Amino acid sequence: MFYTVYGITDCPSCLHAQALLMGYNVEYVFVNTDFSKTYRDQIKKQFFWPTFPIVVLNSEHKTEVIGGYEELQSHMVGRKK
Repeated sequence: MFYTVYGITDCPSCLHAQALLMGYNVEYVFVNTDFSKTYRDQIKKQFFWPTFPIVVLNSEHKTEVIGGYEELQSHMVGRKK
């Protein structure tokens, strides 16, 4: 299991999402979308999420859209740090 964070490098919420995942010591991949507005638009449509970051949980059997930073915070409640 790992998370994918689609984000923009100078986006505060994107940085907070990465820091949160680091704090929980879980694996994640950051996909930098800085240089392609077309790609950002495509990702927003694909995951039905209007803002960045877009956090996705990937496991062997499914892919689950968590949402943005606030949704990630809620998702992580109760997990061990």
